[in-house]
Amino acid sequence: MSKPVPALTQVEPSRPLIRALQQRIDALSDGIPGRHARRTAAGWVYMSALAVWAGDHGLIPGRLRAADRPARKQFLQQGGTDLAWLTLAVADLAVHPCAWPLLDPAYNNPVRDGSPTQAAARALTDWWAEEAPDLNYPTDRGPATVTGWLPGDLLQAVTDDRRLANALCQSPWWLADGILDRTLIPAARDFTDQTLRLIDPTCGTGHFLIRAIDMLWELYTTGQLKPRQMRMDGVTGWTPVSPLEAARRILAGVDGVELDPVTAAVCRLRVTVTVAHLMHEAGALPGPLRLAALPAGLLPRIVVGDSLLAGKVSRTEYARVRPEQARIVNLGTDQPAAQVPAPLPAEPTVLALPPDEQLPLFDDVA
Repeated sequence: MSKPVPALTQVEPSRPLIRALQQRIDALSDGIPGRHARRTAAGWVYMSALAVWAGDHGLIPGRLRAADRPARKQFLQQGGTDLAWLTLAVADLAVHPCAWPLLDPAYNNPVRDGSPTQAAARALTDWWAEEAPDLNYPTDRGPATVTGWLPGDLLQAVTDDRRLANALCQSPWWLADGILDRTLIPAARDFTDQTLRLIDPTCGTGHFLIRAIDMLWELYTTGQLKPRQMRMDGVTGWTPVSPLEAARRILAGVDGVELDPVTAAVCRLRVTVTVAHLMHEAGALPGPLRLAALPAGLLPRIVVGDSLLAGKVSRTEYARVRPEQARIVNLGTDQPAAQVPAPLPAEPTVLALPPDEQLPLFDDVA
């Protein structure tokens, strides 16, 4: 048994945690056949981390911590396997439309490419139960852990293909805050009491969007916005609105585009949880906060696509250049922003564009 990873104190993942997860990837990849074994192992380790983060915050039932061992033992006694238990932990995330894409075949999540051995799955599960730190912890500065900042950073830290092939490099929270001070505050001065619209064309796992949502929530619910990092004047004079209306404005005004499907799926999950958490803290959503209990209409517009091509090429050309992205139907983007807490329609509407018509990634919302 290796030395337990020290408790986390900052919102960013610690070096000991990253090293420990990379060791888990090494162990899992040994038993996975094929030349993409490490990519597949990294997918399993990352998805387990995402499930543990959600479980530590009560968003889904826990399966991988020490307190979950009795349930795991019973599952094994009834004929289940360690790999099946690990798979269930990952599948627990897909209980809300925001997280369905994590297991959608079109998103090419590497966990669908192969499976670790039973022994490796058992070792990974034991590591989370015995040695891994709590992913729900207080931080002195920066975003709360419920925003998923740590799993957002871990995607680039443990999945080499995304960091290298897609140049995935997440910005620190203080840099995001400084840039938003210089952009969001001037916009709030110019467009008082309106729904502010912003888009991150390369949103990654959502760091900029998460900080923008936090600032917009402050602006909409208090009528003022103070700078987070820059020495500059804030904004006052807005008419405060209810938490429900603030959430509606955020869903109607915040957009993100990401080329990598799994990265976009993580962003969509994080943004949904962040908005739900703000609503819950303000008394607009009952607690405890559970993914399965969130309104289905709480679905942000985070799309998989190439923002450099959107609206500039035909659907046919886009499918030729970006076939992986063209196969994906981006839930929540083919209709106006959902009214919280109204549910989505039973069947999501798909854009029916002629082959040569320009391809918009978003419908304009008044």
